[in-house]
Amino acid sequence: MVRFRPKRSPQPAVDVPDPSDHGRGTHPAVYVERATKVYNEGTPEALVALEDITMRVEQGEVVALLGPSGCGKSTLLKMIGGLYPATEGRIFVDGVPVTEPGELTGMMFQKPVLFPWLKVVDNVLLPVRTQGAKRADFLDRANDLIALAGLSGFGQRYPWELSGGMQQRVAICRMLMGEPKVLLLDEPFGALDEMTREYMDLELRRIIIQQNRSALLVTHNPLEAAFIGDRVVVMTPRPGKIAGEVEVPLGRDRSEGLLASDELNVYIREARSLLELAKDSLL
Repeated sequence: MVRFRPKRSPQPAVDVPDPSDHGRGTHPAVYVERATKVYNEGTPEALVALEDITMRVEQGEVVALLGPSGCGKSTLLKMIGGLYPATEGRIFVDGVPVTEPGELTGMMFQKPVLFPWLKVVDNVLLPVRTQGAKRADFLDRANDLIALAGLSGFGQRYPWELSGGMQQRVAICRMLMGEPKVLLLDEPFGALDEMTREYMDLELRRIIIQQNRSALLVTHNPLEAAFIGDRVVVMTPRPGKIAGEVEVPLGRDRSEGLLASDELNVYIREARSLLELAKDSLL
C-alpha cells in the first residue's frame, strides 16, 4: 500500500508520540521530528539538504530509505547516528535525544574500512578494544558473530585474504560487537556485483532478524529496498523530503526465491512509481 504525504504548511513542533498509542509499550527505535539540515547556514553558500523530515522506525523494524542520488539520504542517516547535528528539529534513538555519536547506534558504510594489519577477529573486536576492554573477555562473542555471518574458519585471516562480500560481513560483525539497538546502513553493498549484493542483502536481513535489531538502510535500488525492508520510505530530490512510503508485508523470514516472485515485484513497482513521482515533483 502506498501512502502519499501531501505538502503541508508548517505546524508547531510536538512531543515525541506516546509509544503506548502504538500498542508496543516501548519507545520507537528511531523518531525524527521536523528535522531540517542546512549546510553553511547564514552564508551565500547556504544549502538546504533536508527539509522538515518526520519519520519513525519501530522496535524490530527494518526500514529502507529510498531516494535519488543527492537527496540527503546519507545526511539523514548520519544525523540519526549523531555525526551531523540537525539545523532544526529533534531526533531520538530508543527515546534518547541524539546529540552526539553513542552506543545505541551502529553504522556501516559502502566500504568495509577494515584495518589490513589486523586479523578478522581483531577487526571485529575493535569497538570494545577501543573502550579499554580486555580481548579475552569478548573473544567468544566475536567468534560467535563471525560464525553468525558465515565466516567460521576465517577469524585468523587478514582482510586482504577475503573477497569483497566477506569483508563486508566482517564489517557487519564489527558493527554488532558493540550491541547497538539500531543499525544504520549506508548502501553497504553498493560496490558489490549484482549477484553478490543480492546474497548479502539476504544475509543482512537474516542477521538483523536473528539479532533482534532495528535497522535503517539507505539505498537507491527499489528491488533492494523492497526485499530488505518491512517498509520503504521514499524521498524527493534535494531538498530531501518524505514523499511517501510503501508497506512490504512479506513476513519476517525471506528467502532467495522471493527475489523472482510476483509478490515482491508488486512492491518493487510501487516503490519505483513513488520514486519517479517524487523525482518529477508530482507529490
